[in-house]
Amino acid sequence: MTDKAEDQEKNTGTAINMEELDAVEQEAGAEEAPQSAGELLEEREGPTTAEVIAPLIGFGCDIGCPNWKVQKEEKKALAEGYADLIDKYYPEGLGAIGVELNALLMTAAIFGPRVAQGVPARAKPKAEEATDEKETATHED
Repeated sequence: MTDKAEDQEKNTGTAINMEELDAVEQEAGAEEAPQSAGELLEEREGPTTAEVIAPLIGFGCDIGCPNWKVQKEEKKALAEGYADLIDKYYPEGLGAIGVELNALLMTAAIFGPRVAQGVPARAKPKAEEATDEKETATHED
């Protein structure tokens, strides 16, 4: 501090006790310190993120790569890995992305079995059907 600042403090009686200020800062900081992500996750009630996204991982594996025959333990490991990633960016829980996750789950549940069975999304136009039938007939002859 400069001599001029010290003189002003003496004259106004507003000298700052640095020890008191440090104590106040430490006390305030301890109460307002943000919780770690792990502490927030422990406090949450309900299913874990891994339990919530496990069905989505299961649908993805069963529909996207059925020939790979991804095992239950592997799906669980994937769900836990992605849950850790989600928890890192959304430590308060899936409430922030719950709507999006629900939409993905519903999409997978509704469209997944149809895609897995190979059901076409649209019927072929009649002109294409006639052409396909002619080609099939000529190949069979």
